[in-house]
Amino acid sequence: MTGIKIITLGIAGFILLSSNALADDRRNVEYMLPGCRFQALNPPPVQDSEWTQALICRDALESIVKNGPLQPVFLNSCVPENIPPHRIAQAVVEFLERDVNRLRERFDIRATAALHSVWPCH
Repeated sequence: MTGIKIITLGIAGFILLSSNALADDRRNVEYMLPGCRFQALNPPPVQDSEWTQALICRDALESIVKNGPLQPVFLNSCVPENIPPHRIAQAVVEFLERDVNRLRERFDIRATAALHSVWPCH
């Protein structure tokens, strides 16, 4: 009986740790959104912490833009080369803020959908 209790407590602890890890996932919308808000500013922010967050978003969006044409048709995007980085961030932020119930979802997927909604490939 004691062995079953230990196993049960171990499983419960694992579940709690897993849910906390998901809540703090650096790939989710909630984590990335503040940096993308900073990236969307023109001119950009001046505080070091804001710059760091903005650059994390900028780098993530650069990768998403680069891979946009390679996505399935229902999710692909073809952002014109003349669109400045802050405008791309603005489009993503506007899209993400429309549905605050999806803040725990993966940023890369939601940002890909955002770019598709504005610049789908034709």
